[in-house]
Amino acid sequence: MNEHVIDRPELQPPLLRAFFSALTVVMWSFYIYLMLPVATLITWYIGFSAVYEEMVMRRGWEALVQLLGWYSLVILLIALAQVGWASVNWARFKGKRDRRRLSERRVDMGVDHMFVDGVERNAGWQDAKRLVVRHHDVEHKIALVEAG
Repeated sequence: MNEHVIDRPELQPPLLRAFFSALTVVMWSFYIYLMLPVATLITWYIGFSAVYEEMVMRRGWEALVQLLGWYSLVILLIALAQVGWASVNWARFKGKRDRRRLSERRVDMGVDHMFVDGVERNAGWQDAKRLVVRHHDVEHKIALVEAG
């Protein structure tokens, strides 16, 4: 992909833009899903007595030990998905300009193209309290400026 597609996404093909948008939504949803164990941990901490009763008194830790293999596999798959996604983005943007830095602004201050040939330019216009600008009917350029 070239740099112009990144700077101007409207130039990107609609199908590709839709694909990356959908992929972004899926990955953010997946990331929020990853935060669910933290919410569960907080709620367990708030209701610690219920957790103690379930895990220790009713021997719930035995079921947990049986599930640890599956939990480990799921955690490994999640980690691989995250590292894979980061690798894809790294490869995709490797060598591109860093968009986090501000680029130097290039402003063309030339205004000669706005005037009809032969119109006098005056530096005093900046100090004037009032300017009357007359436009050329055909060329749509400035034909006359009166400082007041």
